[in-house]
Amino acid sequence: MFNLSSKTISKCSNHYRFMNFTYTIFLSRMKKKILTWINADLLQFGVIKSIQSKIDCSTYAIIDVTNKPKEFFKEQKLVKFEKFWFLHENIDGKLTNHNIDYLTEVEKKYGINLLQLAMNDRIFFNFNNFYKFSSEQILSIIEQECKFFEKILDDTNPDYVIMDYPALRPNYLFYLICKARKITTLKITPTRLGKKFYIDNGKNHFSATKNLSSNKYELENYHKRFDNYDVTIQFRKRFAKSKSKLLEALIEYIFSKNDNIFTHYTYFGRGKLRVISNYIKFSIKSKNRKNFLDKNFLKVLPKNQKFIFFPLHIEQERSTLIDAPFQVDQLHIIKQIVKSLPIGYKLYVKEHPSMSAREWRELSFYKTLLSLPNVVGIHPSVNPDGILEHCSLVITINGTAGFDVAFYQKPTITLTETDYSAMESVTTLDSLDKLPNAIQKCLESKVNVDALNSYIDFVENTAFELDLDSLNQDNQDFLHYGGFLVDVNINEKEFEKFLKSKQSEYDLIANEYIKNIK
Repeated sequence: MFNLSSKTISKCSNHYRFMNFTYTIFLSRMKKKILTWINADLLQFGVIKSIQSKIDCSTYAIIDVTNKPKEFFKEQKLVKFEKFWFLHENIDGKLTNHNIDYLTEVEKKYGINLLQLAMNDRIFFNFNNFYKFSSEQILSIIEQECKFFEKILDDTNPDYVIMDYPALRPNYLFYLICKARKITTLKITPTRLGKKFYIDNGKNHFSATKNLSSNKYELENYHKRFDNYDVTIQFRKRFAKSKSKLLEALIEYIFSKNDNIFTHYTYFGRGKLRVISNYIKFSIKSKNRKNFLDKNFLKVLPKNQKFIFFPLHIEQERSTLIDAPFQVDQLHIIKQIVKSLPIGYKLYVKEHPSMSAREWRELSFYKTLLSLPNVVGIHPSVNPDGILEHCSLVITINGTAGFDVAFYQKPTITLTETDYSAMESVTTLDSLDKLPNAIQKCLESKVNVDALNSYIDFVENTAFELDLDSLNQDNQDFLHYGGFLVDVNINEKEFEKFLKSKQSEYDLIANEYIKNIK
């Protein structure tokens, strides 16, 4: 036995405590810091809950919700956040003062055109029927958002940001700042093939080559396995059924405080009477517009007609407002295509079935469209596969039809860069005055499917199967009266039961995120 002095024991004890402290610091540094953006759908809340059950991490959150759900987040024990911030508590929409020098510096530092984002914002300009923002208010809001985002990123210094695919200007602005700071941002991203998704980490892209047969019938049969049109229609049918909850939502709304009109700039001007009267007015307009479509747009394609296909995008959609900010005037685009048509060709323009959720377009839009020479309006109920099979060329801003037509070995012209722009069959234009030459060249070209094979290979090896529309609609049915009322109280115990009922879906998404977290 050794006889150690008290000094020696003390030194050993101190050394042990020091080593233990050092090891603790090491572990804390190894613990990944995750910052997430949570929208009203609470999808990322369920995902983060699953991630925390699988890996040791420090989690922070920006929460973009209305006033009633805030109480749930202040008290909930389902997810442990090191810290969280409510977006609208940090943005005063009534302010008009702004610092031009700071905004100029933001543009330079992050390579962001702030006015471009503002002009296409759904709340600031074209789509807001309730409130008109001044230029000063808009600049003030953007300045507050930028300072808010910078402070959070400075304070947390996250290893990863997890968020939905950004569809609105605020979270897209946040994403752009993160990207410029080289913070890895992980987003659930749809492929062009049915219900397949992948986690976009800013680096992964299709590059491999797969020897899929270029046989016409094999390509078409492969494509039919992922019927994007059927996915859209099924979702629309389910949404329509959820309207049984409209009355419940209306009663809840009538007796609510409706205090978001004072605290959230996105709700400015939305008094109860005005909201209800607008809903009634647009419901009537929607029926009239649908009747016009039914009477004047073709439900059966003419035979033996050479034509070029232009599918209309949904209005108020990320694909145009964010991804193609200079191509939002679709009627103008159609007029330029008409000017560029070769003799003997018609232009088929199909309405998007999901426009039913936007009360369709103004009647003046449809009437002007049909008045154009050589333009044929196609009813939204027509399956686009038949159109793609018989068309000579697809012209689209950045829609899925431009990808789908490659399976029929037909060319595409896009008006902005897309995830499928690398395919040889795709011509991307930076100016509409190049349309005549581009159309003629595409009509004379033969389609090489090698790049299509590469995309398929990427999807087959990277993507995972997820019925995200159904998951979101289940969430809407549980929380938001089918999607008709956002400002609701959330009961923690009931919500926990709901999350458990969807555990497999949240675990699936969480596991895909974890694969990207090293």
